[in-house]
Amino acid sequence: MNKSRIEQFRFRSLGKTLVIIDWANVYGWFSDPKSRNYLGWKIDLQKLFDYLSGYKEVVDKRFYFGVETGKNWSEELQAKIKSIGFDLRSKEVKWVPVSLEKSHFKKVIKELFDVLDGIKITNSEIATKLYELRQKIESRLAEREPDFDTDGNVQGEYPPYSPEDAKIHSSTYELIEELDVELKKLNTSIDELQKQISIPIMRRKCDFDVEIARDVFNFSNDFEHLILFSGDGDYAALVEDLTINKNKKVIVVFAPGHVGKEYEKLSEQLKEKYLKYRLFLCSANRLKDDICEENNIPKDFSSGRDNPILSEDHRPSQ
Repeated sequence: MNKSRIEQFRFRSLGKTLVIIDWANVYGWFSDPKSRNYLGWKIDLQKLFDYLSGYKEVVDKRFYFGVETGKNWSEELQAKIKSIGFDLRSKEVKWVPVSLEKSHFKKVIKELFDVLDGIKITNSEIATKLYELRQKIESRLAEREPDFDTDGNVQGEYPPYSPEDAKIHSSTYELIEELDVELKKLNTSIDELQKQISIPIMRRKCDFDVEIARDVFNFSNDFEHLILFSGDGDYAALVEDLTINKNKKVIVVFAPGHVGKEYEKLSEQLKEKYLKYRLFLCSANRLKDDICEENNIPKDFSSGRDNPILSEDHRPSQ
């Protein structure tokens, strides 16, 4: 790996090393530019492979990827991962129904339904009052009084109000009719919204937590270091077991904003046991120059955007 620059980030003092890449987690670092935790650059898989291959201590580079059969982009990416040389571990992506009413949003959804039901009831009450008011106006507009001539004889009828009042009553009547129509439309829309919320949505599911934990456990006698590309806090228990019970050293590569709080607790725990050196939390920004896609780094982007709590050591090597 010959680089035409003064300094290149390198992990130091590696023993026999296993690399684990949880692609679903890593892809989340840069898949949504609108996310407040957007990494700011994309990872080039070929460059990542070449970078890791530069360590003679690395014995295996396992890449965990969920494939969607029938989707060209997914099948092509799977083929690319294989052709690059990663030890690919893949399985089919599942789409599972998730009902918002039965998920951890249940309380929020219930409160929303209660509010919507309240709006519908209020609308109905307003519509009823408007109807009653409209009837009164209709009755008033229909009223007539006898029209007498100078001799006291009835010669016809006339409305008991002025023409100006008639215009006001008519305008009010028309406005009430419009409001009644809009309220009915609103209630219909609320009914439709409640129906849509009640319909389960399909969620992409392809977690490799179990597979990764199993593989690391089965392979634990064949490595001294683990480099884990995932900041998912679900792996903290695995890392805890490796560092405390199995005397392994673990490097967790994460993106700023994409690391579980469980690692802060584990770091303190290791520090108390004088085992702090067994866990290194490494921001992906330290590897940026070696693994990013070309022409994909904003000019004002700095590799110093690491979490200060997790990345106190700013030396170029571990």
